[in-house]
Amino acid sequence: MLPSSIFETETGRKRGAASTTVGTALRNAILGGTLPAGLALPQSELAEGFGTSIIPVREALKRLEAEGLVTFMPNRGAMVTGMTEDDIIEYSEIRASLEEMAARHAVGRMSCVDLARIEDAYEAFVNGTNANPTQHGLGDLNRAFHNAIYAAAQRPRLLEMIDDLHVRLTRYIRSHLELEGRKDLTDIEHEAIMQACRKRDAEEVARLTRQHILDAAAISVRVIRERREG
Repeated sequence: MLPSSIFETETGRKRGAASTTVGTALRNAILGGTLPAGLALPQSELAEGFGTSIIPVREALKRLEAEGLVTFMPNRGAMVTGMTEDDIIEYSEIRASLEEMAARHAVGRMSCVDLARIEDAYEAFVNGTNANPTQHGLGDLNRAFHNAIYAAAQRPRLLEMIDDLHVRLTRYIRSHLELEGRKDLTDIEHEAIMQACRKRDAEEVARLTRQHILDAAAISVRVIRERREG
């Protein structure tokens, strides 16, 4: 039985709108941990819960499959995708390389306006507040800080690839941010990155960014092990 909370949304009348609504609700539930890895996603139950037909549900699940959040298993249907420790490490290494590249490009193009946006995003994360009502949680604030830096790179295809990896990893990113003391340490790491941006030190920003991501990945893997063994 799927949790009833995922159905607490208004489904659009047209098929396209219904598919988008279903996809958004499921994506949020997966990323937020309401729908855990390995949980079956019966299309008939989803259609009934969302008050729509099977077709928009199937379309939504296919989009989530492309994002790496859902897997279609032979004779079993759709289920929430999980990641192994090796998956998290590999994706994080790829992400670290891409974000290191984005950071290096960004500093070379960074304007005073860009820096002001980075500083605002840093303060929002430190204070745990968010001016954008469509976002929520430290995970989103963390992403906003890094995106504020990468936006200056003006490399849309690179940023698209980074965003794709972030969607795949965000469940695990959020888990390590919830650990006691991790928020304070992340504040320190973000401040170091911001100070390097102020100095226009591209290599230092790139180095700190890479280390920041790999350290977070190592913590996420540790959390998974502790939960499994606990």
